[in-house]
Amino acid sequence: MSFRAPLLGFMIVGVQKGGTSALASFLYQHPQLCTSVPKEVHLFDAPDYAPDWTPARIDDRYRPCFAHCDEGTLRGEATPIYLFLPEIAGELKRYNPGLKLIVLLRDPVERAISHFYMEKNRDKEHLPLWLALLAEPFRLRRREDATHVDSHLRRHSYRQRGLYSLQLRNLYRHFDRDRVLVLRSEDLLRDHDAVLRRVFAFLGVSEDIRIPPRIVYAGDRGGRRHRVVAWLLGLSYLAERRRLRRLPGAPLR
Repeated sequence: MSFRAPLLGFMIVGVQKGGTSALASFLYQHPQLCTSVPKEVHLFDAPDYAPDWTPARIDDRYRPCFAHCDEGTLRGEATPIYLFLPEIAGELKRYNPGLKLIVLLRDPVERAISHFYMEKNRDKEHLPLWLALLAEPFRLRRREDATHVDSHLRRHSYRQRGLYSLQLRNLYRHFDRDRVLVLRSEDLLRDHDAVLRRVFAFLGVSEDIRIPPRIVYAGDRGGRRHRVVAWLLGLSYLAERRRLRRLPGAPLR
């Protein structure tokens, strides 16, 4: 039986509100790379996904999302929730053991507030920020189908998604660390060309291609409206920041 390489060679797996849309758009402009349309396929967290799907069946589901790609390009998609849902890492490994994974981490306080405003703008959050954060543990304890688009785990996991060390450790249980590239979203903003060269080198494509920087999506960060809440939220992450710093190659200082 002949071996057929999986259709996808890389994925941007996180984090939500961390700059994944920008990075995916930059990679799409590299002639040796091609990203999916839509940007977030949500295949592995789809309600009908099953662990008995073969890599060939997964590729059949992916194929229409890459119909625009030239032959020979390295293909990938960007679904940020793949990092957050712990069961998905094993499914990615089963699909393609050689898959390369890119993680963009953003300051967890900024990320949480941006996430809150995204849900508020979608009319999915009606509590004020401070109360939404207090309610989060109770919301997340509810027994729900995590694949449902409106589950609390997807909509209201503002603080929980900033526990990056737990998510990375789970990823490292399935993938060797040389298959995972962890970056800071602020570095992509401030040192655009250098970060993209790192990504291109990681993916094994030409590093000489320059992609112009641009703001792809500017979400609401809450500005200075939540100084006290942001300070308290930052305090709640102190232990998590120490755990993250202890991980080899952690990009957050």
